[in-house]
Amino acid sequence: MTEKRIGVVYLTDGRRDDLTYASVVALGLCHKREIDIHIVQSGFRSVPPPAVLRVLQAKGHRLATHTLSTVHRGLCGHGHITSTAYEKTEAIAAVSGEHDVVCYLDNDTLVMRPLDLAVTAPKTQPLAAVPDLSISTGFDNPAFFENCEKHGLERRYFNSGLIVINVPRWIGSGIPERYDTLIQRHAEFCPYWDGSCIHVDQCAFNIAANRAWETLPVEFNVQKSAFQTRYWDRALIRHYTGPEKFLPARAHRIDRQERSVLGRISRDCGELGLEIPPGYLGWTYWANRLRRNAERSKISRLIGQFLAV
Repeated sequence: MTEKRIGVVYLTDGRRDDLTYASVVALGLCHKREIDIHIVQSGFRSVPPPAVLRVLQAKGHRLATHTLSTVHRGLCGHGHITSTAYEKTEAIAAVSGEHDVVCYLDNDTLVMRPLDLAVTAPKTQPLAAVPDLSISTGFDNPAFFENCEKHGLERRYFNSGLIVINVPRWIGSGIPERYDTLIQRHAEFCPYWDGSCIHVDQCAFNIAANRAWETLPVEFNVQKSAFQTRYWDRALIRHYTGPEKFLPARAHRIDRQERSVLGRISRDCGELGLEIPPGYLGWTYWANRLRRNAERSKISRLIGQFLAV
């Protein structure tokens, strides 16, 4: 029997599909084996740019789009995070019938070097993910550990920008059903923050999963809290959390690796219209790095301590 391909699913409301398609192309160019990529469009229908299809097909990948009826939960987003984030379980469900392993990716992720997502498939649990580097370390919320103890929560806390699902175990786990209940409660009170919270879906996912998830190496989802650290430099996948994404590219944020990846996307898929700052402006990146020295040192130390435990 032929082994099923891994399915990679993106969820979009169409507002930042410049990110979506650039992320898809980067994944397609770097992935070591053929995969199926699904773009789940929330509340709209749109055809991918022909150049994106050509690039992916040349690598043996398949691309499909799905339309998801907007799920009205009466919940709002926060800042740059829209209410579409609540629909991740529906996006996963939309493609689960075709795959044994599904990898959900946020559209603000960028694959930096060759990788194989097959190695991230959960061994015994319903899902696998990377810890949230700014929350699990106490960088964002120094009271995180105290709040976990107060409310009986595990200190392990994953970032929901990359979630790798074993479909049969996921369906039987009850996690999607618990998540639907928990996001309503979370909108009123977050135990991790002991009050209101800006993280929309992520805390509810963690509570729903409880201990039923496996920890992946940090390299598979290095969030932007680790920007300009050695973890950022070694990332297989960079995750541009926060309001500033990898597009539009800005000279003070783009390093050589990112310039190389975006340059390849631009050459292979010019239809996306990427604009990359000229190389001679690279000094602004290093000036920014120097300006952020104290912050970089702090998060590097906290991540190092966290990973050593």
